[in-house]
Amino acid sequence: MRNIIVVFVLAALVLSCTPGPIYYAKSESDSIKKSYNDRHVQNLYESNTSLFKEIYNRYNSANVGVYQDGIGITTLQDYDNTTLHYIMVYVRPKDASFDGNKTKPDQRVATIIQDFVPKYVKMMKARDLDRNDIEGLAFGVYWAVRDHSQCDTYGGHIEYLYIFFPKSAAQAYLKGNLSLAEAIDQSEVMASTDLKPARGIRPVF
Repeated sequence: MRNIIVVFVLAALVLSCTPGPIYYAKSESDSIKKSYNDRHVQNLYESNTSLFKEIYNRYNSANVGVYQDGIGITTLQDYDNTTLHYIMVYVRPKDASFDGNKTKPDQRVATIIQDFVPKYVKMMKARDLDRNDIEGLAFGVYWAVRDHSQCDTYGGHIEYLYIFFPKSAAQAYLKGNLSLAEAIDQSEVMASTDLKPARGIRPVF
């Protein structure tokens, strides 16, 4: 699955150093993406609405922030132009924040992979992926980078990491049959740091 191409683009999000939008979903209605341009994807979403509500409740009950429209279906396309359908779960943990003056992009990404991904992806269950026409799990983490000398609560910019786990790798990891490093080795990983476009990376453990 190393040849997956992400077919959507997310703009980098810049925040001011005053209370303002922090891009947490505030409720189930803005956590779950309900509308899709492709009819097949829309049907796939509609046939799995109960699953998405269950996933939302799982994270919400644990007080884990969900990114706006962060739960649902995302479509990817490989080099053979085959459309792949992944369950999408993008979280925005409240404690995922870094001082941009004291950390470098690679350090922040490494911390997210080591400390945040295992904690939050494990809230998914292997059975979540036992769905017709679902080829994998797109798991994402968003975090803030700020100038703590000016403001450690607001401001700065948003960075993010996506891991596109093939179904077999995701389920094996969630069942305890693969380590995270092994599951990620079978997956595509993309990250956006310092307001730059997302790019493919190969994490080193």
